[in-house]
Amino acid sequence: MIPEYAASVIVLREGTAGLEVLMVERPKRGFFGGLFVFPGGKVDPIDRSDLARTVVNGDDEDHEFRSAALRELAEETGLAATNEGVIVAASERDEALYRAILDSGHTLVGRSLVLVSRWVTPEAAPRRFDTFFYLLATTTTPKVRLDEDELVDHAWITPSEALRRYDNDEWKMIIPTLAHLRWLQRRSSVQDALDSARGADGRTLIEPRRLDDGSILPIHLPAELP
Repeated sequence: MIPEYAASVIVLREGTAGLEVLMVERPKRGFFGGLFVFPGGKVDPIDRSDLARTVVNGDDEDHEFRSAALRELAEETGLAATNEGVIVAASERDEALYRAILDSGHTLVGRSLVLVSRWVTPEAAPRRFDTFFYLLATTTTPKVRLDEDELVDHAWITPSEALRRYDNDEWKMIIPTLAHLRWLQRRSSVQDALDSARGADGRTLIEPRRLDDGSILPIHLPAELP
């Protein structure tokens, strides 16, 4: 089965207790039902369009993934990463969202995203994704406005507290989310996370698979590559 292209945004800010990350909860239905994840979703045809090229600054090879990541972030949480910082997004979706941003005189800044890893679901999975994970740092944090069709809750939280809630069975999460949280837990600041990710040079292509002894193939994220 050919994986579906997708993108996810790990939004970071400095909180009173250190680095915080934005986590969102999916409704208890569908493939990711009930999970706490990072905002994101599939790459849609609109993300490959001339309109997306106009609205989303940057000419990176992964432009369609960056466009999808910023569009999904705006749709799901109401946060738009623009040329004037993170601001409140229009309450629109897909093409209408891109046009609303353009009409407002803003652009989305694709290069505000720092690629941290790329995950491909194993071949044996019933549904497969090829997902680019990006970091986005913000010093301005407008109130999150959840898309109630896509999300039921959110939290700005330290990686350690998010992992504690998982360990205590308070939150459900899957391997990619856990791996990034554990990596973030070892970063001293938002800037350290950004610097570490930039040093990876896109080498972190990850396809988790179970070994003969039942363990998971070791996962290396930036600054921890062998």
